[in-house]
Amino acid sequence: MIAGHAALLAIKSGKPVKIIYDRMEDMVATTKRHPSRTRHRTALRGDGKILGGEIEFTIDGGAYETLSPVVLSRGAIHAGGPYYWPSVRIRAKAIATNTPPHGAFRGFGAPQSLFALERHMDRIADVLDISPVEVRRRNFLKPGQTTTTGQAVQEEIDLGKLLDRALEASDYQTRRKRFAAENQQGSRKKGMGIAAFLHGAGFTGSGERYLGSVVGLEICADGSVRVLVSSTEFGQGTNTVLCQIVAEALGLRYEDVSIAQPDTHEVPNSGPTVASRTVMVVGKLLQSAALGIKQSLAASGKLGNSYSRDEFRKACRAHVAEHGIVRSLARYEQPNEIVWDEEKYRGSAYAAFAWAVYVAEVTVDLSTYGVSVDDFVAFQEVGKVLHPVLANGQIIGGIAQGIGFALYEKVIWENGRMQNGQMTNYIMPTSADLPAIRVFFEELGNVHGAYGAKGIGELPMDGPAPAIINAIEDALHVPFNSIPLLPEDIFDALSKAPVPEIVPSSARGQI
Repeated sequence: MIAGHAALLAIKSGKPVKIIYDRMEDMVATTKRHPSRTRHRTALRGDGKILGGEIEFTIDGGAYETLSPVVLSRGAIHAGGPYYWPSVRIRAKAIATNTPPHGAFRGFGAPQSLFALERHMDRIADVLDISPVEVRRRNFLKPGQTTTTGQAVQEEIDLGKLLDRALEASDYQTRRKRFAAENQQGSRKKGMGIAAFLHGAGFTGSGERYLGSVVGLEICADGSVRVLVSSTEFGQGTNTVLCQIVAEALGLRYEDVSIAQPDTHEVPNSGPTVASRTVMVVGKLLQSAALGIKQSLAASGKLGNSYSRDEFRKACRAHVAEHGIVRSLARYEQPNEIVWDEEKYRGSAYAAFAWAVYVAEVTVDLSTYGVSVDDFVAFQEVGKVLHPVLANGQIIGGIAQGIGFALYEKVIWENGRMQNGQMTNYIMPTSADLPAIRVFFEELGNVHGAYGAKGIGELPMDGPAPAIINAIEDALHVPFNSIPLLPEDIFDALSKAPVPEIVPSSARGQI
């Protein structure tokens, strides 16, 4: 909508227009994450095995449609999580209300529906008196089984192994038992919570095919190579990783590759910088474009099958001197095995999924009713990690954002307007509010991604909130079903439902 305003002003004035919001305007006028409500009804065996279920996922779209259908779609597809449902019905709808429209936000609906699912899994464990760990383990998707859209899991993912590694790194069993004993006295209660989840990489269903992304590579007069894509760098490391992919594909050094500004006069349409797609989809296309560069140089007789960096740069200079600037383009073509039925909403929703298990350790101070996250362990399978530092930063940043989502950032709507659009009354976590975040990767690879990479940008937004709220319930033995969970919410819940007698973890549903 902001872009629309700028375009209208440009048309009316006949000049380029830039709109700059101050902080308060930005808070009040820009789109927010869709508020949602999710309801679960689940049929289970006595041992916690899922037999079937019904899930209702509803989002508040605000006054205009904008991206609500896309957010609704992704939230619904992820609502079943990383579990096998022999039978499931998922209903999803977006509601028009009197607030400014809600829009794109990290995770695109999946954090909302996955929060509900992972809270529900802990509820199942409580009702059946089974460990939260074991309930998840008994229902994890296995290779060959199908997701809620009927997509067969092709990867050799072992979620039980990922869970075991997360439990070991967090010392989950020992700490949970110790905290249960220590919580018998004192005003500080500690708990442990887990969340298991998945996130699809790329546009849903046939989205990538409809988009038909195009990327380009350009050999320059000085022998260097320039990347031409519309992907935008906003701190996630896109420029670094895409140049890294091209350098690897051509046998060059990183400094031999540059990247053009994503100006529509200069770069082809390689799609928007969304949907955890840049490295997987755009990066894979750049590999193809690099092959085109090598074939062009080989066809001209200037480069052999085996060459050094210096030979490549010399061949580029000679080719440009003779033919001018040379570009190699690559267009996305959907693999045959990715088939999606838009009408029935069945089939391969995503070319690949990233998988994760997170464990949170929290303290609830009953003198202030505030929650602190003391430790956070994040295990994820994301294909091949191309740049360990940037990948680690993506996960840490997502978890930090997820902590704000869970405990701090509450938008107050009144008469269709945001009432707390200032930093004094819209609370965000600072570095002082963040725990040690320990990040671990599993790497199975991905045939659809550059050098085996999957998208990871949205994944870490999905798991922190349910893991944290599950940990708070473990500490207090009072259920909470909405976020952000503020101190006043905890006070209110404890006032209405006094904390029952605490049963040591050793007596509550051990494995």
